[in-house]
Amino acid sequence: MKDVDDDYKLIPFSEVKAEAMKNPEFAAAYAALKMHKKMVAELKETRKAEALTQEDMARLTGLKKQNISRLENGVVSPTFFTLSRYAAALGGTIEFKKLS
Repeated sequence: MKDVDDDYKLIPFSEVKAEAMKNPEFAAAYAALKMHKKMVAELKETRKAEALTQEDMARLTGLKKQNISRLENGVVSPTFFTLSRYAAALGGTIEFKKLS
């Protein structure tokens, strides 16, 4: 007979994630999210390395400072156009690179 406490047993996140990753749609969405977070982190690191503030980026991109903050903190998912403007303001570009 099944123990009622089994319904409330905690499952480690690693097990839940491993099971979810078996779904190709979930795996693709997870990979896209990881790439997005990495790209935003690199843009933020570059901004800081260039000694630019979020206010500087707002001025350079034409975006509001609050939107720069929301972008960098992962609160919003910016469009490709917005990311391109951010990269261009830093003197860079966004490129496609096929993973091997």
